[in-house]
Amino acid sequence: MRELGASLVSLGNFLLVRGASFAALIWAFKALWPRSEGALAGVSFWLAFPIYVLADEYAVYWFHRKSHEWPWLWRIHKPHHVPRNMNIGVGYRQNWLWHVLVPGAWLGPAVIWLGQPGAYAAGLAFRTLMVLMEHSDLRWDLPLQRNRFTRPFMWVIERVISLPDTHHAHHGVGRYGNAMKNYGVALICFDVIHGTLMIPHARQEGFGLPDDAPAEPWAEQLFWPFVRSTSSTSSTSSTKKVAARRPSIEPTPPAAALAAAKAVIYTADGRAVVVS
Repeated sequence: MRELGASLVSLGNFLLVRGASFAALIWAFKALWPRSEGALAGVSFWLAFPIYVLADEYAVYWFHRKSHEWPWLWRIHKPHHVPRNMNIGVGYRQNWLWHVLVPGAWLGPAVIWLGQPGAYAAGLAFRTLMVLMEHSDLRWDLPLQRNRFTRPFMWVIERVISLPDTHHAHHGVGRYGNAMKNYGVALICFDVIHGTLMIPHARQEGFGLPDDAPAEPWAEQLFWPFVRSTSSTSSTSSTKKVAARRPSIEPTPPAAALAAAKAVIYTADGRAVVVS
């Protein structure tokens, strides 16, 4: 029930912050760039829509990827990975700053200002449906991936759009999970291009943060840096002490060592440990 409450607050947070930033950007365009209003109104919807979706998805791929690599950005994205169960409420469970900094918050108002509200509306609908579908616990894709008649079709689809299989792996822990894979939100094709794709074809053993990662109270997760708690400071300190007692892990070995390994263990920060 606590997680349900946090998800509902997160949804309200998303609508409020995105609405405010949307209005502020339209006002800024009107004040600083008035002559550009409707500059692309003559462009066909069937050209504007795919360009908008591809540009938005490629930008968010890198923003999402860096949110798992840069500590300050991970602090903002971390609330999205706290829940231990996957459901549609997780889709918009983010710190408020995420909704300000994510590329779509800037690109959407620009597309409308330039005269393509239809492309924006269609892109928003597509993105919303994909976010709800990939976070849902309804694993409709697994039977289709295993069926010999639908398997060829699914082989193509799972390399173009983000399915529950690939996005659950991004949130998963254990053998079928890796948070350093599958950064695409609606499209997974950029993970194919940049080598960050993982398709487990299996249910995950669990979801959430690694066992030793601190999880701040929900109010701090969603409203940091305005809300801070003393418990998160102490948990962070204890985590650092645990990390200090651990043996150091070697960097990711070369491809030849990975190929010759009996097994490869991937750590939470994306490094590979070779088992000889």
